[in-house]
Amino acid sequence: MCNLYSVTKGQQAIRELARAMRDRTGNLPPLYGIFPDYSAPIVRNQPEGRELTMARWGMPSPIFALKGKTSDPGVTNIRNVKSPHWRRWLGIENRCVVPWSSFSENEMLLTAPVRRFGSPSTRPGRWPSLPASGRAGPPSGK
Repeated sequence: MCNLYSVTKGQQAIRELARAMRDRTGNLPPLYGIFPDYSAPIVRNQPEGRELTMARWGMPSPIFALKGKTSDPGVTNIRNVKSPHWRRWLGIENRCVVPWSSFSENEMLLTAPVRRFGSPSTRPGRWPSLPASGRAGPPSGK
């Protein structure tokens, strides 16, 4: 899935789209290059209502992926949702919305061009996603 996206729409547009009641992002500048493990805006459900906040993008790696490594680079693409490692984060209580203005997709072959996509309107687009311990999950659809 996508490993680069941008959010260039303002906070007000994001709040209106997601009906966020609370904004904890501070002064949110346009973010033209959001890569895995970068901080980016998400909208999540909280007891007080929907909240616009910042979170790091990525999920904790499975144990087998950490063998021989000193740090966890995280995972941005969950392909096997039946894996016990991911199940704890796949419930409704862990979902969020990831706003975007544009994103890119690599073709399967490294020699193929990168495809870039933009929001079809002036409103921000959004992905349903999964945050875990302050990290926003990988995009799972358009």
